[in-house]
Amino acid sequence: MNQIRSALFGALATGLLAQAPAGAPAILGAPSPQVAGLVAEMRRSFRAMIPLAGEPDAVAEVSSISIPARDPDRAIPARLYRPKGAEKDKALPVILFMHGGGFVSGDLDTHDVLVRAMANRVGALVVSLDYRLAPEAPFPAGLEDTFAALQWISVQAPQIGGDAGRIAVSGDSAGANLAAVVAIVARDRRGPKLSAQWLMYPTVSNRMDTESWKELGEREFPSRAVNLGVIQAYVPQGTSPYAPLVAPLWATHHGLPPALIQVGDSDPLRDENVAYGKALVAAGVKAETRVYPGQHHGFIQFFKDRKRNSEGETALDEGVRFLRAAFRLP
Repeated sequence: MNQIRSALFGALATGLLAQAPAGAPAILGAPSPQVAGLVAEMRRSFRAMIPLAGEPDAVAEVSSISIPARDPDRAIPARLYRPKGAEKDKALPVILFMHGGGFVSGDLDTHDVLVRAMANRVGALVVSLDYRLAPEAPFPAGLEDTFAALQWISVQAPQIGGDAGRIAVSGDSAGANLAAVVAIVARDRRGPKLSAQWLMYPTVSNRMDTESWKELGEREFPSRAVNLGVIQAYVPQGTSPYAPLVAPLWATHHGLPPALIQVGDSDPLRDENVAYGKALVAAGVKAETRVYPGQHHGFIQFFKDRKRNSEGETALDEGVRFLRAAFRLP
């Protein structure tokens, strides 16, 4: 049995609502034809938006790599970014980055501009992961790929020019969910040790019952309809959408690495992000949540479009400072 499936068997719901918080809505059924249409449209539109991210910055080197994993045997595609100006004989910190896209869309190209900026500005290697997507590979496939990549980095860091003692996880939206959840897995499995988690507007609850969902859920992205479709595609029947490794707001949070959570005030996920930051702090985790006025979901990914995303550059630089401090960089 897959090591994550085996280790976490007790944490996953045997019935769909077994882990549901009080008052949580029922989300029932296998992906419908409507969900299949939603997935196809999200994949098409996300690829079409690549030019909106702007021109990619030059980095020292970009390499296509393949990360081996077991159960099932597979090779996980990824890209390794080396920052511009890095000394070749100096071990660099490593960021494991998971792209957004609602667990059903997004790829290495959709986030190339953001990842290059992260590498150069932090002064770190970035491994950008092309994890398996739903509905073809629902939960926990993407999480399994993420944890396998984290384990690989911890072992192979010296071979790729990295420092195994300075590893962070990051992502945006669904990718930030995977970053937050893999930090929980790493804690529970006693490694690899993480220096930090940089979470850009993560999905963490699935309840969609906050004031920001009530205010924004019918007119902003991700809409309530989109989020329900994504949950149907990502969460298999028999697993609760509120299981701790699906929706980390409902997990235990002690012993997690320092976190920076960033979200726009026009994002339906705003209030659950604020709640996640408070839950981390209540558990003794060093965490900060930043809410950016006038910003929508995805604003950091498209930071170069300053007309539409006026705070994207600011948020990116604040994330960079957070990781540089966590990595003990001057």
